[in-house]
Amino acid sequence: MKQMDRRTTRGARWRRLACCLGAVLSAACSAPTVGAPAVAAVAPPAREPPGPIRHAIVITIDGLLPEAYRSPEAHGLQVPVLRRLVAEGASSPGALSVFPAATYPAHTAIASGVNPRQHGIVTNRVFDPLGQNAGVWRWYAEDVKVPRLWDIARAAGYSTALDSWPVTVGANATYHVPEYWRARGSEEWKLLRVLSTPGLLERVARAYPSFAANQGAGGLSDEAITDVELALLTTTPPHLSFLHLPQVDGAQHEHGLWSAEARAAIENADRQVGRVLETIEHAGLREQTALVVASDHGFASVHRCLNPNALLRRGGLIELNAEGHVTRWDAMAAGSSGSSYVYLMRSGDAKLEASVRALFEQAMKAGQSGIRRIFERSEIEQLGGDPNALLALEAEPDSYFSGGHDSYETPPDIQAVHGYDPNRPEMKASLLLFGPNIPPGQLEHARLIDIAPTVASWLGLEMRDVEGRQLDVTPTVSR
Repeated sequence: MKQMDRRTTRGARWRRLACCLGAVLSAACSAPTVGAPAVAAVAPPAREPPGPIRHAIVITIDGLLPEAYRSPEAHGLQVPVLRRLVAEGASSPGALSVFPAATYPAHTAIASGVNPRQHGIVTNRVFDPLGQNAGVWRWYAEDVKVPRLWDIARAAGYSTALDSWPVTVGANATYHVPEYWRARGSEEWKLLRVLSTPGLLERVARAYPSFAANQGAGGLSDEAITDVELALLTTTPPHLSFLHLPQVDGAQHEHGLWSAEARAAIENADRQVGRVLETIEHAGLREQTALVVASDHGFASVHRCLNPNALLRRGGLIELNAEGHVTRWDAMAAGSSGSSYVYLMRSGDAKLEASVRALFEQAMKAGQSGIRRIFERSEIEQLGGDPNALLALEAEPDSYFSGGHDSYETPPDIQAVHGYDPNRPEMKASLLLFGPNIPPGQLEHARLIDIAPTVASWLGLEMRDVEGRQLDVTPTVSR
């Protein structure tokens, strides 16, 4: 009888959460979650997950520090949803990210269960030493070398949704709105519409009148991204959903950690997660839905901007034309803010390798270089980083790397960054698991690569050849 009572208590958590959030969320919702215009239905999936979990939703709040839910009162944060997830779900004091602790490598690891060394998305931006691609990011699904969880789910006949998730342009999903930007304003909207599931954005806009207005130069807002998921949950709820909310990251970069703008972004992200939970409740899905809320990396405040390529140019390894464009390079640094890979034009050139290594070692010995550590290739591979890099530089805690070629140190243009060694305490990511039958407690030694195999197990799927492990949060059958 006690066991039955415990299961009933867990099953009631969704109801209590929805009740306590009602007043907070009513002002935040852009449209009612019940009775909204329907998104067109699709053919039913070939089969359903075996249960008890039949729907899994993975939400990333980009750059959310674990401190935001571990001690929100220390920063004056109003985050009732995160507080409740901690109180009634499983939470990590700080999950291990990837090397570098950056958005696109980490998001691909979350979805694939392997580190960048294996999945191939080793930095946010494509390495482009001659500047031919106008700052292109690694947007395209075809660049990922391993299956991601939604690929396995689709093969099993489950319905899937990808909502502003990085590295998904061209991905195979039932519903899809990728993260992508190359234009601005109305032109960007046209581009996003072409890349998304046909008709999906228009249908969401009819369901949520403010949807079309909630987009900026870099894509949809957190609220608009959530609108897409809510429109699906109220009509044809996917078995597996991945949502990426980016605005906390942007606010922390631009305004600094715990700034008024950052706190407002965190509180808004909290409201969006609350909207998802409220919709799950109203849709009658609470007994069969599990939720993951995670971040991709931590953050650190910075005061110095350093340009390793200026050292390489000074050493005669980079040449520029009169317009400042690279015309020749023997070695080039590709920065991820807190760290920077160093690549060679001619891999295996022993003399060139020695010259590059000596250049950075001398800079460190001279002092004031802002370089904390130089990782050799074997160390990079051990961290799960790019095996094609000769070296990786890690910046001192108050410094970050950029791509300039003129002066080694230039004025910083951001307040906080990430991209360092994921073992640094300030780089730890957030991770919370919540569901009617997920045991509450603390997740010890969790890693982002553990998320995909854990969610796969909930849905009765198998992920082979992954580096992650299933976290000890096995749901029990609700009675």
